[in-house]
Amino acid sequence: MVNELRSLGIPVGGPSLLKKPVVTLVIIIVNVLAYVVTSYENLFTEIGDYWVSLGGFVPSLIENPSQWYRIFTSMFLHADLFHIFFNMYFLYLFGRAVESVLGKSRFLILYFASGIVASLFHTAFSFIGGPSAYVIPAIGASGAISGVLGAYLILYPGTYLLAGFGFPFPIFFRVKASYYLIFWFATQVFYGFTRAAGSTAVFAHAGGFVAGIAFLPIVVDRERVIQFRILRLFNILPYLTPAHLKTMGLGFFSKIVLTILFASLAGGVTYALLESLSYKGIKSTIIQYDCGGISYMDYAGFQLPDLETQISLISLDTTRILLNRLNAAKLLYDTNNSNREIFLENWSSKLPVKIRIGSTVDYVSVTTTIYGFRGSYDEDGFLTYGEGGLTTRAVNIVLYGQRYSIVEGDLLTYSFRIVSQSVNIERLTKYTGILSLPMILWAVFTVVKKDRELALIEEA
Repeated sequence: MVNELRSLGIPVGGPSLLKKPVVTLVIIIVNVLAYVVTSYENLFTEIGDYWVSLGGFVPSLIENPSQWYRIFTSMFLHADLFHIFFNMYFLYLFGRAVESVLGKSRFLILYFASGIVASLFHTAFSFIGGPSAYVIPAIGASGAISGVLGAYLILYPGTYLLAGFGFPFPIFFRVKASYYLIFWFATQVFYGFTRAAGSTAVFAHAGGFVAGIAFLPIVVDRERVIQFRILRLFNILPYLTPAHLKTMGLGFFSKIVLTILFASLAGGVTYALLESLSYKGIKSTIIQYDCGGISYMDYAGFQLPDLETQISLISLDTTRILLNRLNAAKLLYDTNNSNREIFLENWSSKLPVKIRIGSTVDYVSVTTTIYGFRGSYDEDGFLTYGEGGLTTRAVNIVLYGQRYSIVEGDLLTYSFRIVSQSVNIERLTKYTGILSLPMILWAVFTVVKKDRELALIEEA
């Protein structure tokens, strides 16, 4: 037990073997290794687009069991150096203390369960961001780490953290953990409802935080909690013992603020459950192809009928070019293809490719040859299954100050397979909302009724 307390950074007794937070360190190592692999092509400054497409969590794919792996892979992908540094820093800072109380297995369960719930919340609240929020990949361990923060809040509300600002000059100050974590949670909820966070999945953070609080009474090792309290009671741990004993748990004000924040989340979920969304569905599309001897798997989501604009926003160049050519050939979407099957062999044409530079729009004809294609279409005329091969050329834009020229680029040869399905966004939002609501209610119960039996250091 002494070693476990020392792993929190608390000096206890004489020299002894230091028990390290093994799971916390292993998770950090795995995340760092994953970042090295996925950012190597960009000199470790940022993740490659391919990995985001392959492993990012996409809300509209949650109904497809073959894509559930994304819930887990997204927890080990990070956008850039700052993203992974701060995530791993907070995991190390708070994870050690939580793991010491829960133990290795229970901590791991809490971590991944929080990450799963974070994905559910992200999906349930995507209606606030509009249709595009359902098709943008989300990456990062933030949701799972937020669960660790939520557990830390209940276990250690009375500890102090050292916070600071570096601008305009360094200022450092002590702040109570409960105040800091509740303030952080409030910012995530506020940014989410006001859409002030841009592409950051703040509702995933909020969902993970809620899950950490809700799951803690279920996974906590109560024997360890008792051992911690015994040491504290007999004044063995001066760093954990106040001048006089006070009521354990969160303070009244903290409970009020948390309850209000939970109520706002519950209100958002309830709104999504009761109201009808203005947009109903999207075409969830998985694209697998070989190009230049490299195999790719990408994802795209489309709202009919304006595919051209949505294709232009796809980050992976090879995917964007492939879908652009298929769309120009009216093989990706055409109302005339409703409930049809199409077969093509050795078909060639000069396809019009739209080029947009600022407010300027230009068109260039690109020779494209489809040497084999078989496609099936749904009632909307959108491709539900297609496979084949084609050759085309990339289009390069060369800028000269305010002027530009368009030149043909490399010859590209594709062998592709495309599968899509219609996803009912309203149904998706309601299902994930139904799963999220009990989690919020249980978190409220934990804060109001369970905090005293779980807290190790009370909030003064």
